Formats: sequence, structure tokens, C-alpha cells
Amino acid sequence: MTKIGRFTLTLVGTLALGLCCASKEANQPPQMEQLTRAITPPERAAPPEPLSPTARALLTDRMASHAEDMSDLVSAIMLLEYSRIITRADKIAGDVNLARPTSQDATQLNAALPEKFFVRQDALKAAARALGEAARSGNPYRVADAYGRVSETCVRCHADFRPGS
Repeated sequence: MTKIGRFTLTLVGTLALGLCCASKEANQPPQMEQLTRAITPPERAAPPEPLSPTARALLTDRMASHAEDMSDLVSAIMLLEYSRIITRADKIAGDVNLARPTSQDATQLNAALPEKFFVRQDALKAAARALGEAARSGNPYRVADAYGRVSETCVRCHADFRPGS
């Protein structure tokens, strides 16, 4: 299976899991009203923001690594394997570490990324840390809710920056 095929399969599984398991109350199963609201997509505000070829090259390996982590995470969550969830969530939080540029110096590779990318990166790091903590609690509903936030963060970033999304 190609990387794009694996990514698409992971994204579909991620969305299905997030939609089916996210709950208003972290300790309660979802209600049908919540599921209905979750599957009604909002209007898209704007097309994806273009990234330079330099920025895309910077992100290619990182996104492949995230796809593998998310694929394993879906499996671990479906089986409620808390130690695997913790491992992957902590890895995702640790991998989300591109530094904001410190100057307008064109030699800084990270300067090729817009500020909005770093905002999304910060949100992913926080969501992944929350997922790890939820898994440490051993509460499956907290895990589902936290995973929904991780998934939502990924999808929002892809909507912001991935062409064809």
C-alpha cells in the first residue's frame, strides 16, 4: 500500500474513531445528538494556505512519521492498550518541536513556515500530552475524548495547509 493510501486509511479511521467516541462528559459514552453534530461539517472558510517547496520538504518526513504514529494509535485505542497509547501520544508530543524562527533571516529553514503552522503545532503538542494523561488514567472515555482532540487538530492543520483537502 502506498504512503498516501496508508495515510488516507489512517485519516478515515481516525475520523471514525473520533466521531464515534468523543463525548461531552469525559466519563460518559457519547449521545446520538453529539454524534449528529459531529458529522455535520462546518463551511470551509478559505482554501488551504500554500506552503513553499522548502516548507513542504521540511514537513515530508515529519508527516510520514505522524501517519505511522496515528495509525498505531488508532489500533491501540481500539484495543484500549494504554501503554501503547501512552508511548505513541508521548512520541507525537515530543516530535512536535519545530522552533519558531527567531529572526527574519532567510537562512532559517523554519522561516518558510507561517505562524499559523506553529499555532497548530502547539495545539497538537498539548492535545497529545492530554491523550497521554488520559491513557495514564485508564479511563476509556477520557482517552476517546482526548484522541478526538488530537485527530481534530491534525485535520484542521491539513485543512489549513494541504492542497486538495
